Amino acid sequence: MEKSELKRLVNAYCIQVFFLTSLLYFPIKFWGPDNWQLPSVVGCAFTFFFYIIDAWVWYWVALRHKDFLTSFFTGTSGFRFLLALAVIGIYYLLTHGADMMTFLLVLFIYYILLLLHHSIFFSRVSKRV
Repeated sequence: MEKSELKRLVNAYCIQVFFLTSLLYFPIKFWGPDNWQLPSVVGCAFTFFFYIIDAWVWYWVALRHKDFLTSFFTGTSGFRFLLALAVIGIYYLLTHGADMMTFLLVLFIYYILLLLHHSIFFSRVSKRV
């Protein structure tokens, strides 16, 4: 796969991540309960920044080290999970555990939806790389 096609795929992925994150964020922002607002902002920031950075790192790996893509996906999965645990821990420390169940539910929604998107998108793309 050429560099320009890889870049096009990464840009398409980034646009899709932005769209999916917005699709989750804006309904909660405008119609969600007040106690969902902060967890939604945290979930939105977590998923948006992680998956955008992940896409560009994937681009670099696919461009230079195609044989490491399997290891990259394994490492990404572990890092994503550890980062989610770190975000949960930081939120717990900053809010002293207030309304943790709501935070976990909202973050879980962001996490699962974008995890599914990530898996489907890159399983299709990796077959062609």
